[in-house]
Amino acid sequence: MEFSPREMVQRPRRESTGNRALLVLADSRGSYTDTSIVDQTVLVALQHFGFPFRIHDLAAGPITRELLDGCAAVVIAQARLGDVLSFGETELLASGVEEAGMGLVNFDGELRLYKPPLLRLFGLEVDRIPMASDLLRIGDNDHFINWTQQSGSMVRLKRPVTIAQIKCVRRHVVELAQAAMGKDQLVFSRHNVPGTAYEPDQFPVALAGVCGSGRAVQFACSPRIWHQEFLGHAMGLDALFWRAIVWAARKPFVAQMMPPFVTIRVDDGRGRHDFRYTEVMNRHGYRPMISCFLDLVPDEVVPFMRARYSAGQVDWDAHAFDYYKLIPFDFGIGEYSDTQLKEIFEGVDHWYDQRGLKPPRRAVFHWGEVGVRVLPHLKSRGRTFVYSTYHLGQVKWERLFPNWWPYGLNSLFYDYIPEDPEMYNIGAMLPRHLVEPDVLTGCTTWAGDNSTNDMDKAAERAAGSVRLALDSGFFSEITTHEQKFGVLSLEEIDRWLSLVAQQTDRFDTRGVGHDEAAEYTRARDESWIAAASTPDGRSAHLRLDGRTSVNLELAVFENDGDGVVQRWESVPAFKGDTRITL
Repeated sequence: MEFSPREMVQRPRRESTGNRALLVLADSRGSYTDTSIVDQTVLVALQHFGFPFRIHDLAAGPITRELLDGCAAVVIAQARLGDVLSFGETELLASGVEEAGMGLVNFDGELRLYKPPLLRLFGLEVDRIPMASDLLRIGDNDHFINWTQQSGSMVRLKRPVTIAQIKCVRRHVVELAQAAMGKDQLVFSRHNVPGTAYEPDQFPVALAGVCGSGRAVQFACSPRIWHQEFLGHAMGLDALFWRAIVWAARKPFVAQMMPPFVTIRVDDGRGRHDFRYTEVMNRHGYRPMISCFLDLVPDEVVPFMRARYSAGQVDWDAHAFDYYKLIPFDFGIGEYSDTQLKEIFEGVDHWYDQRGLKPPRRAVFHWGEVGVRVLPHLKSRGRTFVYSTYHLGQVKWERLFPNWWPYGLNSLFYDYIPEDPEMYNIGAMLPRHLVEPDVLTGCTTWAGDNSTNDMDKAAERAAGSVRLALDSGFFSEITTHEQKFGVLSLEEIDRWLSLVAQQTDRFDTRGVGHDEAAEYTRARDESWIAAASTPDGRSAHLRLDGRTSVNLELAVFENDGDGVVQRWESVPAFKGDTRITL
């Protein structure tokens, strides 16, 4: 019998029909290096954002007017398609935008290969010699596409990406972002393209323009920017990715996106301020999860805990018994035996029963070591959502980088646990491999972390966490540890959260509990828009498929002058083929 290793749950690609779905261009005749990354750079992101789309393989046939008339926008997803598209096809794309109002988003920055009709949309003059940069700057404007990005902010790539050298752009084209060409970038480019010289400057890397009746967005960089070796998704630029598509697409355009849910979690809870900091969080619209050290929570705070729980204001999670006695794993050693786990969970049950509390469905365990054997004990108690940045059953020093859906990250992800797909793993935090996910790290005097309690810095960290998650199509989880609240007054905590609200005011955020965010995430994951069309040009006719355990909301986008407005439309929970009209 052949050995077959356990695998992650595979997700099918879910394509959509109808004239309000995106038409994604690719070419299976392309090189391995170009075709192999289309899924992980563009297609997986379209599915994650809940956009209706279908793929047209140019190897199967050319672009036709009928194809273009039957879509909301064309998305060019693969590098070097300018070599493949004929002059006639390129003219069809350009006239589809200018005359028929079709949207166009081109992620292929090899502009030197494209025929004149596409270049005329932006009045582009492009040097045949490319350059490269690892530093991008967000433009100083309030365009819909970079509305939630901080003007002038910089995004550093993991490695330089190829960028077309644009020499000229027509008036009224908006520069959404520029590539910095400073000393480091100049040295790199001159070394890799010998005999060239560039002036230090900022060059266009993302352009948007109204072109006749339609809208187009052109990225001047390689699509490899969306690959995790260069930057990848959920790392700071995803707002440009999805908002470019939404802005360009024919309207109404409907997507099954994640609402702007924001949660807050405090780990290592033992009752500092007698847990009164939760009241401050409630006043700011949050329903926090306090993940507790069970043996360290004093009895005198239990009436307060019970009152907050009964009012639906706070969730109390069993984090560990104390700092070194874990619930789901023998700290630094390995799996508990089933007998040990039975005794441990009886102790956890007793803790909840004595206090008149019930555990949340989402479990967040101390130290991040979670065993596989714990899964039946959680599931039998209805705790089917977990947070584990790495795969289960590993001591901390043996961890391998995860491959959680959709982007293989240990920060923003949602996926089935491979040992038991009825268990669902969700993370919504800062990238753990790049930055400390605790947003108060380096912001308080706790353990000599900072010389002062700097709430401005703390707000910047927390707001950055919120913006990253929401821009990337996930709910957001502001996370810290209760030890740091020990050196903060309730007034300082209140000021911190007020500043966070100010710095995220371009998002219509909604404070929700972790269970609500988790349940909604899974419902989105297990359902999709199978068809989207506007037979009369106004009403959106949708066919939904899959299953949801809760009501969903669809994001409906309409043009507003040169901008876009959005509203949320509620959809009752459904199972199987469901048809609605908006």
